[in-house]
Amino acid sequence: MSQPEDKPPIQSSVVRMRVHYAEVDRMGFLHHSNHLRYFERGREEFCRRRAAGYRELEDAGVLVVVVDVQLSYKTPLRYEDIADLHVHLAEVRHATLTFAYELRRVSDNALAATGRTRHAFVSREGRVLRPPTHVTALLTADESVQRLGELDL
Repeated sequence: MSQPEDKPPIQSSVVRMRVHYAEVDRMGFLHHSNHLRYFERGREEFCRRRAAGYRELEDAGVLVVVVDVQLSYKTPLRYEDIADLHVHLAEVRHATLTFAYELRRVSDNALAATGRTRHAFVSREGRVLRPPTHVTALLTADESVQRLGELDL
């Protein structure tokens, strides 16, 4: 996946997920609206693996809000498919960060979707702010917890 200006990702995580029955449409495909939920789950896990979970960020008074989304669908996923979501921290700027995503079916490595989300750091009052240096350090650090899926301990 190309990064801004073809830069390598700052950090990456791979999160394994299973497509649940409640997530598929009548055709048996992962419903298009759920891809963004998968991206959210992947971001949460990316942060959690670096001791920078959303709860910890919010407790520190830092909210991370989505300001832009790009998503491209490639190959459908079906009920019971196992997928790996590759989450890449692509860019950290003064008050924003960008994640890039690749969602791949494990059985044949088929690319199901790609995407990007850009986020702003804001206070509880909605003011754009620079993240505290410890937050940036956590997000750019190596994983301190390594696991395959969301719940593997």
